[in-house]
Amino acid sequence: MGLRVDHSIFSDITSYVETVKQERYASGSALVIIKDDEIIHEWYSGTHHFEKGAKKVDDASRFNVYSVRVTYIGLAIALAVEEGLLSLDDRISDYLIEYDVDTLAHTTIRHLLTRCTGLNFKEKKVNRLFDPGTNIEGKKPDLLAKILYKATGKTVNEVLTDKVIKPLNLINTGWVTAANENLVSDINLSASYPALRMGSNIGDERNLYISAKDLAIWGNLHLNKGKYKGKQILSTNVFNLTTSIQSPHSLPKHLPKFSFFGG
Repeated sequence: MGLRVDHSIFSDITSYVETVKQERYASGSALVIIKDDEIIHEWYSGTHHFEKGAKKVDDASRFNVYSVRVTYIGLAIALAVEEGLLSLDDRISDYLIEYDVDTLAHTTIRHLLTRCTGLNFKEKKVNRLFDPGTNIEGKKPDLLAKILYKATGKTVNEVLTDKVIKPLNLINTGWVTAANENLVSDINLSASYPALRMGSNIGDERNLYISAKDLAIWGNLHLNKGKYKGKQILSTNVFNLTTSIQSPHSLPKHLPKFSFFGG
């Protein structure tokens, strides 16, 4: 039997989520709360977009998670490290052979993961802006996805489908290649129309759409370091690796230090 829950205790947080939805001019929102590996509260509000006939948000609605996607790429990299297929201190020039090796110099996967490569990539060209490990920059998850494929022969999508998505039955998680009725549109105020971001299913683009329930389970898996409903789905070492500080010692003390993409 599931836990008996008085859902009224979640009224404040539900109200907060609804307020944020309105403030951000979002068409829809969702809230899922998990306790002891069981979903104890779900709440869905609004529609997939503002146009007439829009589908109501429900437990199958999938939202584009944008920056959250880096946690998926980071976990795929950590799995490759755990399996001995990669090292954080591998030089990226060993994998990104299409770029000038002298410019890449001593830059490593660690620098990529902790946002301090000092490199600017544009198409087939790369320029150095600062020495690796001396300043911070934006994320470059697409390069890590490419490195993962070179090292393992598998895409981010393939690695995670095998290790996480199928074992946890995350049926509403994936990189979307074609529109379907469960996708929640982005609201582009400047263009005044709803939009969907399509792309490849490799796992290197911003087209990862996830239901609130699947995302809650993903977060719960991290919270419990790979254990789900009493079963160790992934090694605890993988989550220790992704969540501990990995920034190189050369990074100046006044700058923030990162784990796998995160703070």
